[in-house]
Amino acid sequence: MSVSVSGLVSGLDTDSIIAQLLNVQQQPIVKLQRREADYQVKLSAYGSLQSSLSSLQAAMEGLGETSDFGAFTATSGDTDLFEASASASATPGSHEIKVTQLAASHKLKSSGFSSSENTGEGTIHLKVGSGGTVDIAVSATDTINDVAQAINDAEAGVKAAVIYDGSDYFLTLAADDTGEDNVINLTVTDTGDGNNTDTNGLSRLVYDQGNTENLTQTQAAANSIITVDGVPNVNRASNTIDDVITGVTIDLKSDSDTDTATLTVSRDTAAVVSKINAFVSAYNEVLNFFSKYQSYDQETGTAGLFFGDGTTSSIRNRLRNMIAGTVPDVASFDRLEDLGVSLNGGGQLEVDSSILNGALDDHFDDVVQFFTQSDAGSEGFAVRMEDTLDAMLDSTNGTIAAKTDGIQKSIDDIQDQVERVERRISSWETRTRAEFQALELLLAEYQATSSYLDQQLVGLGNLNSYISKT
Repeated sequence: MSVSVSGLVSGLDTDSIIAQLLNVQQQPIVKLQRREADYQVKLSAYGSLQSSLSSLQAAMEGLGETSDFGAFTATSGDTDLFEASASASATPGSHEIKVTQLAASHKLKSSGFSSSENTGEGTIHLKVGSGGTVDIAVSATDTINDVAQAINDAEAGVKAAVIYDGSDYFLTLAADDTGEDNVINLTVTDTGDGNNTDTNGLSRLVYDQGNTENLTQTQAAANSIITVDGVPNVNRASNTIDDVITGVTIDLKSDSDTDTATLTVSRDTAAVVSKINAFVSAYNEVLNFFSKYQSYDQETGTAGLFFGDGTTSSIRNRLRNMIAGTVPDVASFDRLEDLGVSLNGGGQLEVDSSILNGALDDHFDDVVQFFTQSDAGSEGFAVRMEDTLDAMLDSTNGTIAAKTDGIQKSIDDIQDQVERVERRISSWETRTRAEFQALELLLAEYQATSSYLDQQLVGLGNLNSYISKT
């Protein structure tokens, strides 16, 4: 902390003098800080450019591989009968589907119980189809509700519920999985009366198909049955069938003895159009950046931040050349505009949907090749664009990184200069205040000497007066 001397002896406003001198000393700092602010604005603007280019890069990643064009759609002619979806392994075409029978899960019900009636003591042995047997203990005091809860807690592939009809309570069982092989098998060890198959005690719940059936079957376990392109009796355990037509999943909704519906598999060109539109939007965002930062208003003489900037001009030219460039060895197209994607009068990319859809419908494979071919020297549009953007955005050696690293180095250098100037000013202030302090002390000594001499002269004058009178 500096010491204020305040000109107590000299009468000078030394604090004001030093403050004014400091203001002069700090002018280089002000200039440096202005330069730093300019660099910070450029650094932020390059961050915006990097973000826009990254969005463009992400859009191109959806067009650079053959698999990016592999989407298919599957359409049902009657969604009341079935719905369908397709994966990339599907093949375009149509198929006639008849749903003869839906797959069903096995369902059983017990005879009626009262709400407080004990079911009987023992162990339930429960299994579904070829699965393992699950043992469920039942105590002598358990009711039908307790048994239902115990079955659900066992997670044996069966859901239990208790239905009240207004008079009695009925245990219902439903297999989790459909299919004719998923039959519920329930046997017991009845420790109450020792008889494991009669209709008393716990054995009232036995269902051993073809043998003891004390429970009533309310729905038989069944496979789905469909006819595909005239091939009858296609059986599956589920109503979701994904292994009959390659790459197509059929979800059965209802059956019919007579109705047939057409399943149509086609390329999902809408997905490709969406990706191309996403690329166009991302590219136009980059163009908007250049329009803002590389503009020049001749009337006002106002230039954008990057007007005349070599790096941004290079990036802009490279992208422009990409749009106008050709892709060799593609039979139907060699330019992006051949697909209906071109620059309009305002300098923005736009899509002619009729041309693009026509290209996709009539020359789909050529469209794929135009974007994705990877032969050296004749790379597809998306492949070349991705390579160009990678070179611009590489975090170590990319065009943007090189420029922003240089700007950041300039900012760091300015901050170092500011610190050096501030240290020099601080030393100057300390030294100057010390010099003013020394001046005040010297003036104080002179003042004290002057006062002493004045007193001596007065004394001599008084002495002379006294002598002359005597």
